[in-house]
Amino acid sequence: MALFLLLLFCSDRIIGWCLNEGLNRYFGLTQHSQVLFVGHSHLMLAVDKSDFERRANVKVSKYCREGVNVADRYEMVKQYLSLPTSDSLRVVIYGVDQFMFTGEGLSQNSYKLFYPFMDEKNIDSYIHNSTDLFDYCLHKTVWTTRYSDALLNSSLRGWCNNWSNYKMGQLNVDALKKQIADGKQRHIHFEKDLIERFERTLQLLQERGIIVVLVNTPIAQPLNEYEPTEYQRIIDYFQDKAAQSPLVYYWDFNPDYSEQYELFFDPIHLNIKGQEVINEQLILRFNELDIKL
Repeated sequence: MALFLLLLFCSDRIIGWCLNEGLNRYFGLTQHSQVLFVGHSHLMLAVDKSDFERRANVKVSKYCREGVNVADRYEMVKQYLSLPTSDSLRVVIYGVDQFMFTGEGLSQNSYKLFYPFMDEKNIDSYIHNSTDLFDYCLHKTVWTTRYSDALLNSSLRGWCNNWSNYKMGQLNVDALKKQIADGKQRHIHFEKDLIERFERTLQLLQERGIIVVLVNTPIAQPLNEYEPTEYQRIIDYFQDKAAQSPLVYYWDFNPDYSEQYELFFDPIHLNIKGQEVINEQLILRFNELDIKL
């Protein structure tokens, strides 16, 4: 019995290590990068990591995760800055949009995305404060319980060096307009706790002398139009942040691309063609920055 338990323990640790290493490779957490992308799937599907690295001549870590809110991203930035590989970081490209201070519409259990990294100090505290003691102890003890199907897929893609966008469909604009008319789309809110976490993120990065580029990748125009006052308020907020610091930039791709519906998979996500277009623009703008890397 003792031998069986020992074999289970060793197998769990070996498999868990392999899965964790795949995630580290996928997100670029173990390489010395000059550029870090941080965001949710909105930014993730807009960037071709390999192409960006090659044409901008920089090493890139792409720490973008589906469903993460501003509070999650604050923990992601703290996690990255605690790594020994962060000593080369010069630029953070941070995905923003009009819904980033809206809590509704994102998973309330997004902390589960961070189970694989719960051996790191700030992530461990984040999970401990987000779940019950049994759940915490289970995932702390049994490494293979930390991985959902999505995390397994990300780990596999990390081992295969695969960061491709597989979104091949195209947005149905009429269906989107009907959803808005029926009140089935998210609204723009300004939740104080999320604003506070975002501003703490900016402060943390600026204290390290790291340039922050706030990137608003395209969202389908009907979503940009249906709450015009709130929309303009949040755009003004991003522009003010950039005006207040020489270390903060704001790039908004909505004016030029939000009505090019052939670039969208759904209202907020780009398809393969959309990624090609926006990734090209990101590289061009990045190469225009006067940054010593």
